[in-house]
Amino acid sequence: MERTYAGQLEVANNGYAGIVDPEAYVNDRYHGSWTLKRTVRIQGVPVLLQREFEHGKNNCTLTSITAVFRFYRDQGFNHIPEDVNQIQQDVRDIAIANYFKDEKGTPPTRIATIVTKLWKRYGYEGHGSSRYLWKWSTFERELSAGRPFILNMANGFYKNHSVTGVGYLLFEKPGFPDVVLLQVLDNRVKEVRYIDFNEFNFWGSITRVYPPKLD
Repeated sequence: MERTYAGQLEVANNGYAGIVDPEAYVNDRYHGSWTLKRTVRIQGVPVLLQREFEHGKNNCTLTSITAVFRFYRDQGFNHIPEDVNQIQQDVRDIAIANYFKDEKGTPPTRIATIVTKLWKRYGYEGHGSSRYLWKWSTFERELSAGRPFILNMANGFYKNHSVTGVGYLLFEKPGFPDVVLLQVLDNRVKEVRYIDFNEFNFWGSITRVYPPKLD
């Protein structure tokens, strides 16, 4: 039986996610004496739960897209609806035309297209862009620029599930490589959850959401 570390949900089973107490987790898994070196958090991304939307089955990707676009509404993109239920319906309409099904969810290869078409629906020239191979700088660049993203995972704790990336914690210890924990909103609970990037070696995609420049 694989062990679960301190600060990690028991159902995580030694995996990359299910982390609820970052400090306890890092010091247990990586043997103590770690210091929090840096915290980056994008403020204002709404916490949405997929079950609270109509047809709330396998709509995790749609919920993440809804959260990101509602965030951009507050950044000055006023053509985006204020009502998250309206955004969700708009996302759903576009997603259905791009092979979304309630029984299976959203094909990862279509997420960027859905994002781009949603920007267009609201009258903007923004776009989405997905990557299926990545390194840490891919995530760091988006978070440092204040751009939340959609992370879809094919295996492990978040198998066939999408979350919204909103920040990271970076821990340091002399003589050891840094440990990075991604902060995510996982569309299942209201609390922030964490993903251990050092242990995150599963298939998936990151979809960057690029807003246009405001006049």
